[in-house]
Amino acid sequence: MLSFEWRELEVLCDRLSELRHRHAAAQRAKHGGLVDGLKTDIAKLRRQREQLVQHIAARLGAAAGGRRYPPETADRRPPGRQDADPPHQTGASAKNAERLPLL
Repeated sequence: MLSFEWRELEVLCDRLSELRHRHAAAQRAKHGGLVDGLKTDIAKLRRQREQLVQHIAARLGAAAGGRRYPPETADRRPPGRQDADPPHQTGASAKNAERLPLL
């Protein structure tokens, strides 16, 4: 569904990482003009990445919003959530339970 957007996000993140490495190298070399240009490019790329993340989140939210999940009941639980036998009563509560009349 969103494979193109996810791939674009991956490319943006890779490009941002590359620019950050270049920025660090330019700072070590004390190349002021290059540092300023890379700062501008990094800021632009960060804005693009943020916009893309917001777009992906909106699309995912819209896709998930159309689905309705039924509430869990004892007979409709996912396989990993099956409960074992009910816990056995012990101690004073078990003795009191034996004295109560059955309805």
